Amino acid sequence: MNVLYINYLFDKKYSSVGAAVHVKEFMHAASQTGLKVKSYDLNKFDSEEAAAESKSRAWLKEKLSRYVGQLNTVVSNIGYFRREWRIVKGEKPDALLVRYNYLNFSLAIIAWLKKIPLVLEVNSPMALEDRLFNKKQWHLPFIPEWAEKLNLRLANRVYTVSQALRAHFVSQGIDAKKISVVPNGVDVARFRPDLSGEAIRRKHGLSNMVVLGFVGSFHYWHGVECLDEYIEKLCQKYDNLGFLLVGDGPMRAELESTFKEKPYTGKIAFPGYVEHDVIPAYLAAMDIVLAPYPELTFFYFSPLKLFEYMAAGKAVVASKVGQIEEMVEDGVNGFLYTAGDMKQFVARSSQLIESESLRKNIGQQARETVCANYSWKINAEKVIGLLRDSVNGEQVDKK
Repeated sequence: MNVLYINYLFDKKYSSVGAAVHVKEFMHAASQTGLKVKSYDLNKFDSEEAAAESKSRAWLKEKLSRYVGQLNTVVSNIGYFRREWRIVKGEKPDALLVRYNYLNFSLAIIAWLKKIPLVLEVNSPMALEDRLFNKKQWHLPFIPEWAEKLNLRLANRVYTVSQALRAHFVSQGIDAKKISVVPNGVDVARFRPDLSGEAIRRKHGLSNMVVLGFVGSFHYWHGVECLDEYIEKLCQKYDNLGFLLVGDGPMRAELESTFKEKPYTGKIAFPGYVEHDVIPAYLAAMDIVLAPYPELTFFYFSPLKLFEYMAAGKAVVASKVGQIEEMVEDGVNGFLYTAGDMKQFVARSSQLIESESLRKNIGQQARETVCANYSWKINAEKVIGLLRDSVNGEQVDKK
């Protein structure tokens, strides 16, 4: 079976790093199964200069294209259609695997015209997400929802990263029988508990401390706005703590500035953006890892950080939301707390701070959970199963 995997990611090294990890790791895992999969990145930015260019384009879009940005994206389907038609004609794939992108529908039409089985990967409810969070943009009436449903209806198979996301599309009228759930995963050979983090600890002045860490984007939906109060309360209780807050984003500077006048400033390190290949070493430097997601009306995420935390054998303290609650059994392979409950967040963390043996036991169970259920190999095998089903005609009728 010859499969083409198409994505439309921009700036894969910086703003789209999580999505880029998904694409890269899936390709690596799929190659190990012996399946022939060829990836096409239709919007590729590999260098820092190109990333800066993409950021400039994003700034121009925000300032100058408020009223035409979405219309321009819709029109771009004409150019995509031409490129994709040539690619498909040259490669002659048995199946197409497409990472759905907002307002793109050209490849779904090509698959329909050429009668090529299409499996659609959907990572977020993009039409809804854009209307909720992109307030500065003028939104086209009905077209985003139409484009999303067109892709979902023309696809032979669809897979989402969470049960919540699947339920959302079923509520939109998409046939439940064609939608599977395939959570994100982790490379358990790279994220593992036997790595040393001492060099990272020394680099950031955190040796001989119990280190609590966070890895991810500094956005409000990751809950980082609560970390100032959280760190202050813990530092009032304990003298031997260090904090390693890894990543970048719009809330990083604000959070960092809140600690400048504090007596425990020297115990908090902000390394900034770190290449994904180096993240295992940073996790190795942490004793306790944090996923303080806020309470959201619709938590559809499949958090990469959680898979990586657990594969590294770390004791995680996470808010009890969405897929996190499905993965983490409280007190067994991690600790859960009610999102927004600072008292509970601090109390659960304190249990781990005070017991090294508890941290190790929780971390070991966390590692076993992801190795058994959430490796990229398992992810790839599930997706390949959907591709084989679509090629073999085991599908529901398109609507």
